[in-house]
Amino acid sequence: MTTPLGVLAFDRRQLLAGLAAGGAALFAPSILRAQAPVPVKVAYGSVGYTWAVPYVAEAGGYWKDQNVDLTTASFDSGRDAMQALLTGAADFSASTDTPLVFAALNGLKPLAVVNYSRYSRDMRIAVRSDAGIDPKNPASLKGRRIGTPVGTSGQYLLAKYLELAGLKPQDVTVVNVAPGNLATTLARGDIDGFAWSSQAVAVADKQTGGKVVEMTLDGIEPYFQSHQLFLTTDKVLKEKPEVVTAAIKALYAAENRINSDPNWPNLIAERIKTPPEQIRQATSTFVFKLGFDQRFLDDLVSEANWAIAANLGKPPQGDLRSLLRGLIADGPTKALLPERVTLS
Repeated sequence: MTTPLGVLAFDRRQLLAGLAAGGAALFAPSILRAQAPVPVKVAYGSVGYTWAVPYVAEAGGYWKDQNVDLTTASFDSGRDAMQALLTGAADFSASTDTPLVFAALNGLKPLAVVNYSRYSRDMRIAVRSDAGIDPKNPASLKGRRIGTPVGTSGQYLLAKYLELAGLKPQDVTVVNVAPGNLATTLARGDIDGFAWSSQAVAVADKQTGGKVVEMTLDGIEPYFQSHQLFLTTDKVLKEKPEVVTAAIKALYAAENRINSDPNWPNLIAERIKTPPEQIRQATSTFVFKLGFDQRFLDDLVSEANWAIAANLGKPPQGDLRSLLRGLIADGPTKALLPERVTLS
């Protein structure tokens, strides 16, 4: 995609501002310019604004600033993207925390090398407006059939929402529905509601002729938080440390672009086939900030315990928290952004 001259001018102003703020090491182009560009492959789980930070890193030319020749591929889910990573077909995979948790419970070892954004409210609970459910009362879901892809962050959100409502998992009937079929299944009346993304809610509302309403998410933040990650492997971390450093620098530059340029959605709108204003509204509750904190590890442990209790994963032989902490490779981020890593 051709970059407008105005955007190039903005990038240079941001570069100078970053240097003035003492961020020279992170904003400065790679000193390896004289060398051939380093090939890097990134696997994405689906296409959407969830991956706003890495998409902006691409569109803003921040990978190129690090002398990286980037190629990407998109898969149906974060789990599929992670499989590409683990088989060596990619250097990084863009994923939420859920595939990482299930990988840990299955003895796999992808490493979370960057945590670049998080949200509590992009995942939604949507119900039919004619189903007799009070959207302002979470407890009114009791006895209902709720669709979601089993073993995903959608099912985890539903579990935490029931906890918020004072309900137990068995108080609703979970129906396993693929993401692409949620709107149709709801429109047919096979389910009373579903737990999935805000994009799915918009599609369902259109298919039902405006008969979809969202359940309140008031108070959900302490219960549910989804983290957006760059996963890599120990092999990449050991054999290509410069690639990991380049990734962090590129994503950090994208973070700064998002947090300083109100027109950043224009950079990715065509790619994800979503109007810029819709992207802006949908990501208004996102926190775009690289870093690792204690909440991240606590959330991984909470999700793993849920998966084990729901018979979706087996408990590890050793300590669960230690297992998950071992899959957080926060060293490279700490080397570049020490104040952003507060994880013990």
